[in-house]
Amino acid sequence: MEAEHQQAPLPVLLEHADNLTKEAGYYTAAAVHDARVAGSGWEAVAAAAGVSVATARGWWGERRVKRLLARRARQQCLCLSGRTSALRPAEAADSSPAGVDEGCASSGRASGKLASALSHLQRDSGMTIHDAAQQADLSPSYVSRILAGDRVPSWPVVHMLATIFGGRAPELRVLWESAQGMSYPARQDVHSAAQRLQDALRGLYLAASCPELARAGCRGLTAQAAGEALRGEVVPDWPTTSALITWLGGHPADIRPLWEDVHYAFLTSHDVFPCGGLPRSGLPEPESGDGSGAL
Repeated sequence: MEAEHQQAPLPVLLEHADNLTKEAGYYTAAAVHDARVAGSGWEAVAAAAGVSVATARGWWGERRVKRLLARRARQQCLCLSGRTSALRPAEAADSSPAGVDEGCASSGRASGKLASALSHLQRDSGMTIHDAAQQADLSPSYVSRILAGDRVPSWPVVHMLATIFGGRAPELRVLWESAQGMSYPARQDVHSAAQRLQDALRGLYLAASCPELARAGCRGLTAQAAGEALRGEVVPDWPTTSALITWLGGHPADIRPLWEDVHYAFLTSHDVFPCGGLPRSGLPEPESGDGSGAL
């Protein structure tokens, strides 16, 4: 590499390595997609990659590959921003890559919310970026890029930074998974689904810099309802959940699948999701035995 021959600093070399890793991931996803289109089955893909069929499906499922490739196209577009910024608005719109769908837009929004949540934790902790980077054994420039939303790090890095800043890492898990374009588990018990929904709402709350609940009064939302949802005391009905997400600056469509997971799991043992929300204390206990959590 040219940077290595020029004896570039280690952070620069690591950044190049990170970019190469991402490019390899995009290439692999595209290759698997092409093979699937050509008629290759998941067994053949798994054998070629040296992984299980289930792992191959999880890594290179159609929806996730489309999101990855759309994200790559968007990044290429951003690299050309110096050129497109000089275009007239209509020309700039025409220069946008095809295939950037709502799923990719959702990933971009989640990336921004993840960065905002980490930034809030960092400010609230009073810790400098330099001190945090030193504790995490990362370069200050890399931590700065994470907090600015320029980089979506691996989950261990997110977990480590959240912990260093004194936050609860699980509250950021859903935002991170969404930023990575991951799909949600197909089947969950009610408790797990409710916890994931609460973590997602808490993540948006952190991204909004923890606004005062007294300011939550708006159509379909009260300060009491907002507090109960964020504390995990109640799983609100969808109108209340949607109003809370909107108040926190999020997009209801991004969180709707999580709420529907709770709704679906609840309906396996009840008739109607109660109007006004579902008290967490009233949830059925997970079945013991095989540990699957299925109701």
